[in-house]
Amino acid sequence: MDVKSAFLNGYLNEEVYVEQPKGFVDPSYPNHVYKLKKALYGLKQAPRAWYERLTEFLVSHGYKKGGNDKTLFVREEKGKLMIAQIYVDDIVFGGMSRQMVEHFVHQMQSEFEMSLVGELTYFLGLQVKQMEDTIFISQEKYARNIVKKFGMEGGSHKRTPAPTHLKLTKDEKGVDVDQSLYRSMIGSLLYLTASRPDIMFAVGVCARYQSEPKMSHLTQVKRIFKYVNGTCGYGILYSHGNDSTLIGYCDADWAGSADDRKSTSGACFFLGNNLVSWFSKKQNSVSLSTAEAEYIVAGSSCSQLLWMRQMLKEYSVEQDVMTLYCDNLSAINISKNPIQHSRTKHIDIRHHFIRELVEEKIVTLEHIASEEQLADIFTKALDANQFEKLRGKLGICLFEDK
Repeated sequence: MDVKSAFLNGYLNEEVYVEQPKGFVDPSYPNHVYKLKKALYGLKQAPRAWYERLTEFLVSHGYKKGGNDKTLFVREEKGKLMIAQIYVDDIVFGGMSRQMVEHFVHQMQSEFEMSLVGELTYFLGLQVKQMEDTIFISQEKYARNIVKKFGMEGGSHKRTPAPTHLKLTKDEKGVDVDQSLYRSMIGSLLYLTASRPDIMFAVGVCARYQSEPKMSHLTQVKRIFKYVNGTCGYGILYSHGNDSTLIGYCDADWAGSADDRKSTSGACFFLGNNLVSWFSKKQNSVSLSTAEAEYIVAGSSCSQLLWMRQMLKEYSVEQDVMTLYCDNLSAINISKNPIQHSRTKHIDIRHHFIRELVEEKIVTLEHIASEEQLADIFTKALDANQFEKLRGKLGICLFEDK
């Protein structure tokens, strides 16, 4: 659903004056200005005025604004939910009954001029294919466009976005390359990670060298494009189901950065069998041991789980004990041991909040074999077979229209 001329619907709560537009200056009063009654495009207050107008309208019709996400509006009626998510002038909505959806559409059309009311198929570059029991989200069109934009459509296809032997460094003696080109390529790939978590690690590593990119960095970025070129049609498959259990996988590559020896954190989170969130980033401090690196990423993952738990409450989905899978027994033992001893006294105290979560049985840390650790794909470059195995388990696949 799209609101036509959305910003023109906003009411101004303060006095705003604008110059007379060129070509429409009153010859009798050339130095006079106009006083605005409503918001205009280009006005700094316009987005806020539109959001306040829409919020006031939805709240007056029984919707509750989200506590964590202020652009989320939820209405509950007889145990059934109607949900609307706002992105400027675009609205994604859905309900548990057709009657609720039709009522929402009627309400919005009675107040605003609307267009594109129908099943969601394309949103912010995301292509959405809805089937009876599955939903497939991809950026195939966008992926093909960026591959063509940077002249990589004729390149050979690669099975993985990064070779296992490669360790990128600042390469201060390397040949300089065009910064604007390099940053443009990185920016394009970063947007692609919205539906392609399989390239998250490789893109994140290359993004560290945007200030002074060298030929070695550009070569690796081109490697990612060669991988994308062969997998443009890939996306994330979501299946319908009754399982709403929130679980996470976390992992760390100790001292993975060759420049400053900082570790790389990686994690992914599932609601039931569906991948809903992930991250791959370099840690802020140097870890003195593998256990410390794993313990730090476990703490970051717990923060993410808590936020997701709060978000799910707004959808009336409650969570019991949330499970976080870690492949390091030492990190798990530290989280369960409240006593500060020689192995943990060097760890920053801010990371120890995970112990409280474990004690209060909000989160439980479980051990998992390293070869089954799905977060591995976010922390290091893997060989082709292991990479494709984990990619499949994340739900990243090629859509086949039956």
